Amino acid sequence: NGRAEGVRSSAGDVTARRAVLADVHAVALYLDLLPREHVPSRVLDGIEKLELDPATFKVDWTLDAPIPWAATDARRAPVIHVAESIDELTLTASELARGLVPSTPFLVMGQYSMGDPSRQPDGKETAWAYTHLPQGADPGDLAERMEARVEALAPGFHALIRRRHVWTPTLLEQANENLRGGALNGGTAQLHQQLIFRPVPGLGRPETPVRGLFLCSSSAHPGGGVHGGPGAIAARAALRKLPRL
Repeated sequence: NGRAEGVRSSAGDVTARRAVLADVHAVALYLDLLPREHVPSRVLDGIEKLELDPATFKVDWTLDAPIPWAATDARRAPVIHVAESIDELTLTASELARGLVPSTPFLVMGQYSMGDPSRQPDGKETAWAYTHLPQGADPGDLAERMEARVEALAPGFHALIRRRHVWTPTLLEQANENLRGGALNGGTAQLHQQLIFRPVPGLGRPETPVRGLFLCSSSAHPGGGVHGGPGAIAARAALRKLPRL
């Protein structure tokens, strides 16, 4: 009847609902999950051209001790942004835009013991860091270069590494299909794919062309990085529409 009435699981079970909020990538929703006869051709054309954000490359470490940052404030921070300057960040963004693996990778890094000491034995540490590279690019020795960045700011870091696990963009997507292309944000956040243009022009709202179906993932406005934003907006939209569904 052209409206969403529930969700069918991979086992074939159907859960009936008056509204469905899809926490999936826009490409997966429109090209993989919905019957195409229920999606306008202009929407399909737009989704097929959707631009992904840069891919993510992540490394997890188990360490023999907390990271010995030279900057003592960093030793108490659960999350650290590793970069030398605004100029370096500008260069990184420029290289990504030109399809280059950044010469000096910018890192977002987490230290679990700072937020949850139960995540590791006393005196030890577990940490992670991620950076970005262009879609389809060969990361090469990126893991080693990430470790070298940390070593330069925390001398002795490398000697503390007990084990590491590397997540390439392909492995990230295999672990979570929402990370299409190994990208975190459900599509680029550049202006041409933001606000009323997200995920594509004509769909700049949680409602989809299918009545009772709402997009609540990072593919919807305001996108990734505004944690909980797409879901909150979609939930409010569904509640407004619910009396008429």
